[in-house]
Amino acid sequence: MHRKGTWEKISKQVRDYSAAAGFSLVVRWVRKMDYSRASDWGARLGRLGYRLIGNHRRRSLKNLARVFGEERSPHELERIATAMFENFFRSGFECVAYSHLPAVEKKEYVQIIGKEKLDAALGLGRGVIALTAHMGNFLILMTRLALEGYDIDLLVKKMKDKKVEQRLQKLREEFSLNTIYVNPKIQAAKSSLEALKNNHVLVLLGDQKQGEGGVDITFFGMPAKAAAGPISLSISTGAPVLPMFMVRNPDQITHTLVIDAPLELTRTGSKKKDIEINAQKYTDVIQSYVEKYPDQWIWNHKRWAQ
Repeated sequence: MHRKGTWEKISKQVRDYSAAAGFSLVVRWVRKMDYSRASDWGARLGRLGYRLIGNHRRRSLKNLARVFGEERSPHELERIATAMFENFFRSGFECVAYSHLPAVEKKEYVQIIGKEKLDAALGLGRGVIALTAHMGNFLILMTRLALEGYDIDLLVKKMKDKKVEQRLQKLREEFSLNTIYVNPKIQAAKSSLEALKNNHVLVLLGDQKQGEGGVDITFFGMPAKAAAGPISLSISTGAPVLPMFMVRNPDQITHTLVIDAPLELTRTGSKKKDIEINAQKYTDVIQSYVEKYPDQWIWNHKRWAQ
């Protein structure tokens, strides 16, 4: 039994180091490319990934069929899934290449619509909860905002592979982002409150499946769970919740960061009820963007309760 445990530990260490080495190798390779070439190579690998990564392909097609099966043909669903893989791989490659572009080019590649809404929200002095999703090239959303001089804090989950997480953290630091890890939860809450107190932009991804602490909502009419955090923080601090999403433009290499008006929160006098109602509201906003740009959302998430 002891020997088996030792072997499993060694195997995990080998996997961690291999994943980190592979990640670092890809990053060094992409750093040698210009932005357009990196984007093109990402799309190529995305198409290859669609064919080779069977479990994610099947889950994506299953989720698409659940949502659009009655209105779109199997061929159309496969087209959306393929484009989604392309977008995801493009985004990763673009993220690395984008970090080394001159500021002028960074701005040219990502146009911002609705910046005045963010400025007005920050003018209240309570910080802003930027609610986004795995949409378009969400990886460079924070970098683009930081370029405008905003203080950005990103709430993220740690990767299981420690070495890969360390490499990702180095990239975040290069992008001038402050990372807040979701665990331990008490520390995450303290850091998030501190960020808002300092009038920072706290970026939260609101489309991930939640566990026991999640709020019951519906997403495309099916039961799911949403994070209580965005609404709970807003109620506690008075910080506005601003939905914002990255959209890949038709030319495939430029992007638009769309900043929506602050979410109008419903107040009933019951914090529990308020969180439930408003979590559904922000989920509906995310759904509206997924409906509009179905090939730009990550469909291989285990998003629903079943």
